[in-house]
Amino acid sequence: MSKTITDAQIIGQQGEHIVSHRAYEMGFIFNDLGRLEAGVDGFLEIRALDSGQATGQFVAVQVKTTAKGTYTGETNAGFSYTMGKDDVAYWRGANVPVIVVLVHLEKQTAYWKSVKAGQGDGHRQLQFDKARDVFDKSASDSIASLCVDRGQFGVYFPALNHGEQAHLNLLRVNFPPSVYVGFSPHTTGRDALSTLLKHEDRPPDDWVIRARQFMSFRDPTVWPLSEIVDGGTVESVDSQEVAFPSNEADEHTFIDLLRRTLAMQLEGTLSFDRVHRVFYFPAQLPEIKRAYCYRSIKKRTSAQVVQVYRKDNGMIKYVRHHAFQPKFWRVDEEWLMSVVPTYHFTWDGVRPDKFASDRLAGKKQRELNSALSGQLAMWKHLLVDDIADRNTDLFPPKGDRSEHAPMSFKVLEPLDLQRAVPEATWRQTNKGSID
Repeated sequence: MSKTITDAQIIGQQGEHIVSHRAYEMGFIFNDLGRLEAGVDGFLEIRALDSGQATGQFVAVQVKTTAKGTYTGETNAGFSYTMGKDDVAYWRGANVPVIVVLVHLEKQTAYWKSVKAGQGDGHRQLQFDKARDVFDKSASDSIASLCVDRGQFGVYFPALNHGEQAHLNLLRVNFPPSVYVGFSPHTTGRDALSTLLKHEDRPPDDWVIRARQFMSFRDPTVWPLSEIVDGGTVESVDSQEVAFPSNEADEHTFIDLLRRTLAMQLEGTLSFDRVHRVFYFPAQLPEIKRAYCYRSIKKRTSAQVVQVYRKDNGMIKYVRHHAFQPKFWRVDEEWLMSVVPTYHFTWDGVRPDKFASDRLAGKKQRELNSALSGQLAMWKHLLVDDIADRNTDLFPPKGDRSEHAPMSFKVLEPLDLQRAVPEATWRQTNKGSID
């Protein structure tokens, strides 16, 4: 009895040849597994284009080939593909990233997608974009970026592009040489705030009380803080004595003081959302929308920092506010603040939007590095330049309590990277998100 080779085997082999050819055009190394494979047809090894150096980083490839016909729901823009249940279980257990490449022999096309992009029931549905998901040279950086381990801090796989500058989202924190400490008759800040509200509707908030110990960069012997501290116990001490404690609880207390001091300085320009702990541009009622002018990395520009989105009938759908999340970090004997650009969502410019988390996920999923860089430049301008200049856009008129501005920030110099980060690695991935 003679041996036979089926049409399906030939079609499959033709598809793998196309994938192999295009992989080498990308500069990758393609190693096929031959007949002895259970769920992947081969491996792409990422190779540095400028030096030719093999990196030891791999992406597993499963090739699905069709001779003719159309894909499910195919249009000029795209189509869908449903992965097998057993295949998904196998691929998701892999210790390397896995992509599916769909080859169409009659049309001589090939499209790719990471198996982690699956949507719907069982995350088995892949949506292909014919313009974006072509398996050719244009996909090299995106495929290489799959080797970035996003689950670990500091793990980075270099891109295939040439080097670039990395602008850090860290600012150096400068605070006064002295800080006021003293004894308070109140056990907690909450108790002390109740007392202050009896004397002033909007008392200053840039102070902390822990176990009856008061601390602030503001002189508490001046009213109204004099109502919550024993003036005879107040003394001015070197900030270094309290800024770098050996006790973790004391360090958290100082972080709270820095955050409260920042909020006091930004009062009148930014609002603070206590739930998500972000500062955001409030709406300018009744118009709602708001623009902010600043100097970017290269030129003077502006941003629509409060944007209204409306339904077809003209009613407000939601309002998006530019925001940032501050985090203070102690590094050796200095303090840094990271500035993480984000968004705050409201129904009408004031009331929180109950769909905020989904809208934020949808926005982050589509956001590119250029947008993040622009936002970071804007926040750096506000926090560094505006605070230094005491710009009237930032601070209320002279004489208001907010003229007391003890904190300032300094931008750290950018880092020179040997390789550029692929644009795709900056994107957030969150399946099922909406705009």
